[in-house]
Amino acid sequence: MLGAFRSSRHLIMYSPRHLFRVARRGLADMIPALRQALNANPDDDQLDRLFGSRPRVAILLITLIGLLIGYGLQSALNNIWIFQLVHLPAVLFGGLYALLYRRYLFQDPAADKDDFPWLAGALIPPAVALVVVAFLSRAVNGFEALGGAPGWTVIGEVLDAMADSLSVAAGLTIGVAALCYSQRWSEAIKSLIRRLVVFKIVVWVMVLIFVEIGIVGPILGALVEGLLGINLPHWLGDFSDQLSYALLISVIYLAIIGGTWTACSRAFPKLLAQGEVDILQELETMAEPPSKRRERARKVRAAERKRALKSRDSSR
Repeated sequence: MLGAFRSSRHLIMYSPRHLFRVARRGLADMIPALRQALNANPDDDQLDRLFGSRPRVAILLITLIGLLIGYGLQSALNNIWIFQLVHLPAVLFGGLYALLYRRYLFQDPAADKDDFPWLAGALIPPAVALVVVAFLSRAVNGFEALGGAPGWTVIGEVLDAMADSLSVAAGLTIGVAALCYSQRWSEAIKSLIRRLVVFKIVVWVMVLIFVEIGIVGPILGALVEGLLGINLPHWLGDFSDQLSYALLISVIYLAIIGGTWTACSRAFPKLLAQGEVDILQELETMAEPPSKRRERARKVRAAERKRALKSRDSSR
């Protein structure tokens, strides 16, 4: 499903197991980066060059002020249909951080290839704050258990809300990466919008299949009743659909976050050398399982050999 950043034609070809590995690899790198960015040792980073003499306080203030301004604008402009599709707080944070990062990387002589962990780590606090606020905005309306089900089944709706809240962090991460790694923001924004639209459609289809229609619950119920002869409670199918949706959508969003982190880390020296990297293309390549990458590389080599033979024959 990370393939939404590739093309809609290839969406179904990406294995959730592979996406889980992508997410785990990227997320495992974030904890030490966050420590490096926000610990008390100023020698671990150059945050003062971006955020002033008290960078950690500045990051906290930027996060709080950004939330207030972003959600204030979102509330004021919510009657305009285009702003119902755009998460303004994430857009504000994304644009601000991309500007700060590019100014530091290409105007400060102190910038080098070892800066990526603490630079990226500085983005984690606003990303976490956006996720928390998104979840709390859902929690304000309360969570309900399934009809006729025990009260503890409310956990299904809670998990779904938590999974959906990750979408804000995923959008912020890929947005900052696309802008920071591009010199031509207009082209980067167009490319990002195309991919995000495809991804929104994928999420909508998943909600339709796993929540509105529900396929996991009926299949699970039929298997259990057919093989074991056990009559399951009527609500268990819907509860299974909730859990399966929460699990799958969480893996997708975390794969986007972790995959973007890994792709940006690998491409960071190239960015410093060239000033621009097609990070969305890098992410597309990472989204493919290793077997598909090897198959694609084999086809490329075969095509190159065929062209070489054809060129040699024509020169005789």
